Amino acid sequence: MDFEKEAIDCILQYNPEAEITNRTEFPGLACKAVYVPGKNIVFHLIPVPFAGLQNLSPTYFQEKSLEYASLGIQLVHLWQDYWVTGQETVHSRIAAFSGSSIRIHARQAKVQRITKDDMRCFFTVNHLQGPVNARYNYGLYAGGQLVAAASFSAGRTVTRNGVAGRSFELLRYASLLHHRVVGGFGKLIACFIEEAQPDDIMTYADLDWASGKSYRALNFEQTAVTPPQMFWIHPADMIRYYPHRLPSHLTDEFKRRGRHGNIGDFLKDMGYIKIYNAGNLKYLLIRGY
Repeated sequence: MDFEKEAIDCILQYNPEAEITNRTEFPGLACKAVYVPGKNIVFHLIPVPFAGLQNLSPTYFQEKSLEYASLGIQLVHLWQDYWVTGQETVHSRIAAFSGSSIRIHARQAKVQRITKDDMRCFFTVNHLQGPVNARYNYGLYAGGQLVAAASFSAGRTVTRNGVAGRSFELLRYASLLHHRVVGGFGKLIACFIEEAQPDDIMTYADLDWASGKSYRALNFEQTAVTPPQMFWIHPADMIRYYPHRLPSHLTDEFKRRGRHGNIGDFLKDMGYIKIYNAGNLKYLLIRGY
């Protein structure tokens, strides 16, 4: 598989004006990039592995995202593992950046609570990071089809400015592949607010992909930039693992061998590579207090 060629062909399919860049045009990028001038987006194509990966600072991808954002350019870090494991979802995201998605207006859709099974099925197909455990799950239906969904955590008590209130986290939002539900995100948020009456809603925007624009449009305020997250990944299967969520077959094998000082050394011997993403932008929508 030629990851770079396939990714470039996909970007050009939706953005014929896109330009393959060189490092003098966009200095500081570690890998090949594609610039979409009409959208001010740069797709940074990151093979797994690539020469020099282990020499980069853990904060490299975050620093580049913030640097380019300060210049009015959205830098999208397109990692090869996401291309391999979620190619159709990535195609849909690239199409959305170009404005090529099929448009559905939220006023034509109906909001209703959905089951955990329906939520899991929807996010497995339509969200790059898949489903997550959630307390509240809402869907937007148009013509009897689920076209967008949002999931929220249970509430917890937090104190802001000396006042205790109920805080909830927006965990996931996605629309149907290759569709854009205009006003759908806001409609789902509004339904949740009406039912749960939160004092605030907190969420994160993935800096590898997102600029946070959709949150700011709904009056969320950026409150922090979270540190990059570290993952272990093997080039043979392209599956990311959090250090604290390693599968049992790896932890069991580490214990069985018993000759490595730590599990990191064991994973390196097994061919795993340590990578860091760009972190997240943290947002907060305050209603009460």
